Amino acid sequence: MPKVFISHSNQDHDVALAVVNALRRAGFDIWVDFENIRGGADWLCEIQAGIAHCDAVVAILSKTSVESVWVERECLYAFQLKKPLLTALVADVLIPLHLINIQYCDLRAEAAAGLAKLLQSLGSALTSAGSNSDEYAVAAVERQPVAANFFPYLEQLPSGDVARLVAQDLFYWARQALDEVAFGGRRNPGFRGRVQAQGRMLTLFSVRAYSKTPSIQLPLDRLAAHAPFDSRALRRATLKELNRVLPKEARFGMAKADRRPTFPLVCLGSAEKLEGFKQIALEIGVKLRGSGDHS
Repeated sequence: MPKVFISHSNQDHDVALAVVNALRRAGFDIWVDFENIRGGADWLCEIQAGIAHCDAVVAILSKTSVESVWVERECLYAFQLKKPLLTALVADVLIPLHLINIQYCDLRAEAAAGLAKLLQSLGSALTSAGSNSDEYAVAAVERQPVAANFFPYLEQLPSGDVARLVAQDLFYWARQALDEVAFGGRRNPGFRGRVQAQGRMLTLFSVRAYSKTPSIQLPLDRLAAHAPFDSRALRRATLKELNRVLPKEARFGMAKADRRPTFPLVCLGSAEKLEGFKQIALEIGVKLRGSGDHS
């Protein structure tokens, strides 16, 4: 009888119990903390042993569990041991970076249909366990943003289809045209396009997966610390160039020349606007490098 480990938040006891009961009726042996951890036991060791001795893991994704460090650790430990992992989505939440590439079963609108899919998917996962090691590629289970998880994560956000296309285009372009593309951030994951100038790596733009509006940012305030962008007139001229690319409703006042103008990725949703922004970024990089050559 296959054994399934249930990863969940303690605040989701009723939902977890419904999943446990459905899996048991289908013939699965279940490991869940509120049944299997005895009073006084070493909780962490029991959890690790439960995952190690299971055949698969089901993670219940709710508003509390996606913020739970322990649920995250349980999933990552399951990955480390190459256990089949499925997720059961029970609330309207963003799927975390480290789970974004994992098949999920939607229990939000129709729990019965979602549970049926979970049972079917679990059976398939157990049948094929170990046959496809690519599922456990490091990039797919990384807690920090990388190309393999960032773009699927971005797609679940508002206007995510367009935002993903724009972000991917900028990412692959920056890898060719600039000196570095650096991912970072967990709460608002993203990447920065950077150039080597004046003895350091300087950021030309940042792409951020803000939950309400995936955006791109031009750090004019930080560039102000480096010639020739210590000239406010040049920063204003750069902002004017940006405004020519942006739709009217997204344009900035000149006060933003001393700040970090931030606008939705969808504003670059046409090829013309996207190429226009790339040209602005390139010109910033050329000016920074040129100033360093003459300093």
